[in-house]
Amino acid sequence: MYEYRVGGSLAADDPTYIRRCADDDLYQGLLEGKFCYVLSARQMGKSSLRLRTRDRLESSGQGRCAGIDMSRIGSQHLSPEQWYQGLAFDLQRRFDLKHRVNLPAWWQQLGTLPPVQKLSQFIEEVLLSAYPDQRLFVFLDEIDSVKRLSFAVGDFFALVRFCYNQRVENPAYRQLTWALFGVATPRNLVADAQLTPFNIGRAIQLSGFSLSEASPLALGLAAIAQQPQQLLAEVLYWTGGQPFLTQKVCCLLQERHPTQAIAAGTEAAVVAAMVRSQLIQNWEEQDHPEHLRTICDRLLAPDQRSGRRLGLYQQVLTQNSVSADSSDEQSELLLAGIVVKRQGRLQPTNPIYAEVFNASWVNQCLSRQRPYGAALSAWAASNYKDKSRLLMGQALKEALDWATDKSLSDLDYRYLSISQEWDASMVRLELEAQEKAHRVLAAAHQKANQIIWLSYLSLGTCLAISTITLLAGLLR
Repeated sequence: MYEYRVGGSLAADDPTYIRRCADDDLYQGLLEGKFCYVLSARQMGKSSLRLRTRDRLESSGQGRCAGIDMSRIGSQHLSPEQWYQGLAFDLQRRFDLKHRVNLPAWWQQLGTLPPVQKLSQFIEEVLLSAYPDQRLFVFLDEIDSVKRLSFAVGDFFALVRFCYNQRVENPAYRQLTWALFGVATPRNLVADAQLTPFNIGRAIQLSGFSLSEASPLALGLAAIAQQPQQLLAEVLYWTGGQPFLTQKVCCLLQERHPTQAIAAGTEAAVVAAMVRSQLIQNWEEQDHPEHLRTICDRLLAPDQRSGRRLGLYQQVLTQNSVSADSSDEQSELLLAGIVVKRQGRLQPTNPIYAEVFNASWVNQCLSRQRPYGAALSAWAASNYKDKSRLLMGQALKEALDWATDKSLSDLDYRYLSISQEWDASMVRLELEAQEKAHRVLAAAHQKANQIIWLSYLSLGTCLAISTITLLAGLLR
């Protein structure tokens, strides 16, 4: 029986392995001596590609290969000395060099040299000299684990670059070729253009399966469908060719239709019903092996860009695509796997992700993060016209304090900006009202003083007249 593989790396001879353009791009790039890197979202088939390429190189006699899982070296509580020596140890083990050197003693003899220089010496004096007539390919998997180290590893990437630059001066380095695999971007790993090897390497793009590429998977559907290729096409519609999901949906179909063949013309309805009941509804309980939870965790990672990341994804959902650029937020969405880049625009990767992580889900997540979430939602629902939903006074101050160290969505910034303008206009109106009231009060006070003065004047006049009258009477 044809068995689909859901999760984990596929063996080099696994019949469910699907060859893509990346297979030939990576193989040819390595044969040309290019530094190659495969950086993409999780569960896109990077490790399986690495294993298949390694087997292809070795079985065709192109050279010796060493695959090293960088997470095995560790990242917690390690010193630079331990980390670089750990990498040297794995190179020694994978290239079968234990008999040539006692690594701990050899390493110790180098004294106080920087750890990266010790690794460089190991590569030149031990590794390259051990196989002077063979090509050596080093595959470093889970390279993103270096981001969890407590120290910078820019020097390591500079060493990879050095190995390529040295080919001009030392032909022995032409034997050595590196390939890196992981969930990262070149800028995530090393930002310094003087140190990075990525600007001299070849990026290998991993995309979802096309129908022609995935056609071997129809073999497992032949026993359960009258038109297995059409059934596979419906699977790919829902998964967008995402390798893990494609294998899982095929496996679920195989499990739920073991004897009854799916009739021609019903493929779309059958796949849609199965996807909604087994993957989308109550997805948290059915996410085995874990896949959707990994995407969710990356989207909601508690960092300063969480709000902006969700806001950008919200735009992709509502507009169905946004223009692609090189921003950190777009890179994070691509690495989460929830969007893909097509013809210069970001689009939802597939309908499964779009229905699980839909607009309602995004709004709930954003509302939980923002202290003003309910007010913003009501303002947006009014087509941005309900000014009573804008922030003022202490509420505005608290919102601005909360937003100070965060990267938010464009909608957030628009809302806060308009709230500031509205608050300022209200303050101006209040000041103008106070000033007007003050003027009215001053005028009233002045008028009252005038009345009092006139009263005193009138009283004085009356008294003067009375006095004159009295004196005139006495003089008679």
